[in-house]
Amino acid sequence: MDRFLAISPRSQFWLFNFALALNILGMVLTDMWLPMVVGAIVTTYLSVDALVRLRYIQPLKKEIRELRHELDLARRQLRDSQD
Repeated sequence: MDRFLAISPRSQFWLFNFALALNILGMVLTDMWLPMVVGAIVTTYLSVDALVRLRYIQPLKKEIRELRHELDLARRQLRDSQD
């Protein structure tokens, strides 16, 4: 999931959706169907992957990080109360 570190996930989402729109436009305007269909399939995958990462994976990672922090605090309090 850390493939494109130079671009933010939101920018990746918009970039891949723009590329998908250009591929679909290219399919409409040209006779090069096979390369355009392959490009549309690839950019569709990238768009969906970026959407899933933006909507589900990043908030989940943030929540897990917060839960780990709370767990560490609880462990410290338990350790301090036992001493």
